[in-house]
Amino acid sequence: MRLKIRHKIVSLFIPRLLREIGAWARSFADGDFSRRISLSARDEIEELADSLNSMSRQVQSRMEEFIADKSRLEAVFLSMFDGVMVIDQSGEIVLMNQSLKEFLQVDSTVTGKKPLEVIRNIDIQELAERVLTSHSRLESREITFLFPEERVLLAHATPVLRADTIDGAVLVFHDITGLRRLEKVRQDFVANVSHELRTPVSTIRGYAETLLEGALEDKAHAREFLRIIYDDAERLSKLINDLLDLSRVESGKMKLALEECSLEAVVDKVLTGMDREARKNSVTLKKEIPPRLARIKIDEAAIAQVLFNLAENAIKYNNAGGSVTIAARETDRGVEVSVTDTGIGIPQEDIPRIFERFYRVDKARSRDLGGTGLGLSIVKHIIQAHHGEVMVESRPGGGSTFRFTLPKAL
Repeated sequence: MRLKIRHKIVSLFIPRLLREIGAWARSFADGDFSRRISLSARDEIEELADSLNSMSRQVQSRMEEFIADKSRLEAVFLSMFDGVMVIDQSGEIVLMNQSLKEFLQVDSTVTGKKPLEVIRNIDIQELAERVLTSHSRLESREITFLFPEERVLLAHATPVLRADTIDGAVLVFHDITGLRRLEKVRQDFVANVSHELRTPVSTIRGYAETLLEGALEDKAHAREFLRIIYDDAERLSKLINDLLDLSRVESGKMKLALEECSLEAVVDKVLTGMDREARKNSVTLKKEIPPRLARIKIDEAAIAQVLFNLAENAIKYNNAGGSVTIAARETDRGVEVSVTDTGIGIPQEDIPRIFERFYRVDKARSRDLGGTGLGLSIVKHIIQAHHGEVMVESRPGGGSTFRFTLPKAL
């Protein structure tokens, strides 16, 4: 009788148990690891339920840890400044972070495609293929992109190994455009300085040797030779002084002594200092300063150097009978100063580069006039140190106007 009763209880309990386990299994398969099997029997079946519930809790804990780790990894991956691309063992893209997409202007779906399908650059495709087929731990290559502008990337590719088998690769891209540009600037600077120094030094040495070999006795020629030596020594001195000034302003070591002063007083000093040069070149100097112009807060010596450099260029590259005008007006940004000439002007293609070190529009004429090619670069850096900006308007044969702003005194 007891066996029959027990058999009847079990026959009623088993279907409910199976339904409970079935519902738990379906939730487990759907990714819901929080469901538990609820049984009240005190026998082996309850032990089975406890084992399944324990397994569910462990799987749930592992999945939560995995999701948290995945979220952290994705956050790091997406926020990296460097570009990152992950490819699988077949060479197809698995992931590409936003930095790389923006840099290469990729706006389409990249998953499942070869790098060459997404980025029209054979170097990246070759790098990806090489790292998947070689046993090297690291492959590196410098890659140049010409669109939308010339940029240089340093790409590092490393394989993803699983059980000594290459399961894919990670490619990291560093933007080294600025570094390469600085290297070129340094190389050009050294080359330009060497060239600028070589000419006057060779001239001084040549005429000095001529004098020592007997030309000193020829009074007429000796005086001319000495004048040439003196002029080239002056040119060397000016070049060295300009290099020192440029070094100070570019390195940030130039300490501005900001004081409240009158712009007109600074302009008067510059015009007085340039009067002789202007008369020698048959150029008229003019001043257009409003009588009640706001006072400014500047480093007077530095701004005087700016005006001197601009006025000197305006006189040198002017026409006989031309004029140079220094003017000023108040604006919302401060006091705008302009230096306008009626000279030969600047071609439009040269305007973006005229503030570069040693850049000359007319190289032959610049050297004949004693220019170092550093004056406008010094002007730009001094005005930037005053939190201003230099602008230029010019056309060939129509003269030039240089404008810059200065802060008002409070």
